[in-house]
Amino acid sequence: MVNMEIYNELKKRIVYLDYQPKQVLNIKELAKEFGVSPIPIREVLILLENDKLVHIIPNNGIYVTDVSFQELKDVFEVRLFLVGLSGRLAAQRITPEELNKLKELLVKIQQEKNRRELILLDAEFHDLVNCSTKNQALAETLKRLRNQIGRLWFFVKENDAYSQKIPEDFEELIKALENKEQNKSEQIMKDHAIHFINQIKMSLYAE
Repeated sequence: MVNMEIYNELKKRIVYLDYQPKQVLNIKELAKEFGVSPIPIREVLILLENDKLVHIIPNNGIYVTDVSFQELKDVFEVRLFLVGLSGRLAAQRITPEELNKLKELLVKIQQEKNRRELILLDAEFHDLVNCSTKNQALAETLKRLRNQIGRLWFFVKENDAYSQKIPEDFEELIKALENKEQNKSEQIMKDHAIHFINQIKMSLYAE
């Protein structure tokens, strides 16, 4: 059984750039840090390789994967379609209890000033929407794809337009979900994803 606590912690460190792209990870050092044998660390790293967050080279080492913009372009295309589907299904299937959780989370998002914390809340909000679709395969796929693109947040400058618009987008989405507006929910989710892509492009290619 894979140690999910260690898996989630290492994934978080990679996605939020505590570990840099191409950084070498040492199994013995990680085992010592987490107080376990090397075996659970190896199992976690195999899972992270499946997530395309680390690259294991036999008899050579384990590296955090580089940020490949060609691969991410492919991820964006798939994710754009799936987030729209998530919005549509959520509008059909979301429960009053799930809507209340989204509203509570929105209040936290509106009050949050620290961008790192905002990014974590953004991911939590998306997870809640995806879970409300009652489609586990869709929710898990979207979570994996977001992990692949999550590191791009940190190429974006502080006070970016996308971060500032998150509360507005999510407030609009909650209203659409509450009213069971499938087309509108789908479009809001797609527009939100496109805005993120455009923000990345602006940040990367700004002179």
